[in-house]
Amino acid sequence: MKAYLDSSFLFPLYAPDDHSPAATAEIKHFRGTLILSSLTELELANALELRVFRKELTREQVDRAHAGFGSDIQLGTLTVFELEPAMFLRTRKLIRQTTSLLGCRTADILHLGAALEAGADRLFSFDQRQKALARRMKLETN
Repeated sequence: MKAYLDSSFLFPLYAPDDHSPAATAEIKHFRGTLILSSLTELELANALELRVFRKELTREQVDRAHAGFGSDIQLGTLTVFELEPAMFLRTRKLIRQTTSLLGCRTADILHLGAALEAGADRLFSFDQRQKALARRMKLETN
């Protein structure tokens, strides 16, 4: 089984957040491959730096989060893949099929397009609209 992690789920694995206990528990019980796109990687980096800007995390906490994330990629715990042109084509179709029904943002649909292109069976997210879209696309959700 392959699970795609979006940034709402990835962030609390590396920095203190209200969702940290739930995210950690889900990952401990999951048996399969954890994947994310370069988009998720960028969103995580930006979310961490925004927390420093807002004085919600210290530079040391964010540096530890970056190091832990990098280590998990090096160890193969997480697999990051680049966004390919086919994913954008799929996303365009998803937008036409679902946005007027579910009200998803572009980035949410990009994540779903990436998950589908990567062959994910499951989506880990705390975004309710994104999870509704994933279920519509026959992906399991947390």
